[in-house]
Amino acid sequence: MKAIRLALLFSLVSSVASAAPTGLNVIPTTDLVPYHQFLLALQNGNTEVRGDQSVWHRPQLVFQSEVGLPENVEAGLDVAPSSPSDRYRPQFNLKWRALAEGDYNPAVAGVVSQLGPNFTTNYSLIATKTLNWEALEHQKFRAHRRNIKLRGIRVHAGVVRSFGDRWHALVGTDWEISDSFVFYGDWTSGSANAVTLGGVYVVGQDDSIQLALFRGNDQNRLSGIQLTLTHTFSW
Repeated sequence: MKAIRLALLFSLVSSVASAAPTGLNVIPTTDLVPYHQFLLALQNGNTEVRGDQSVWHRPQLVFQSEVGLPENVEAGLDVAPSSPSDRYRPQFNLKWRALAEGDYNPAVAGVVSQLGPNFTTNYSLIATKTLNWEALEHQKFRAHRRNIKLRGIRVHAGVVRSFGDRWHALVGTDWEISDSFVFYGDWTSGSANAVTLGGVYVVGQDDSIQLALFRGNDQNRLSGIQLTLTHTFSW
């Protein structure tokens, strides 16, 4: 019976907070890890805040990595608990930005994530538009390299489909409040998914600490919390 409860818990967690390519709290964006950069992240895969199987007792750490490739492509390898929830397996993801953002058009990217044994593969199409595009363009002329989390004020919209499931809507936003803090918020439709609010504390050019709070679409309470630590390597 305990094994069954663990399996059910993990199936819920996977639907609302699966390891994903670079993005917001849950949903992907059109962002890519720049070419010649490599990202490592550590986060809790179990986000549940109540009960004896909560994140406080079983954080179920997820180890994430992303690398920037030529031709507007990003690839990643994550090591995450699958089924049963105490067995770790690799999962892959791939993102291709088909259209770069311009003065009037959004960036558009396609994403395949959670590709691996005992995982449910997700297929996403996402668009991103920067609201303060002109101001952000001036940042390119700065003498120093900025943290990749600092992207201005943006909105995101798209769809995601899991194999054998229906399509779900994705919406989100990130607001660069300062050079040290970025607000994140996103929502995925469907009763098993969630709305999230959080933010990223930027530490220098290469490090960040991200905290997100979850409210399940079918729940009237705080249903989850997730902490992500990220470091970017360059060569």
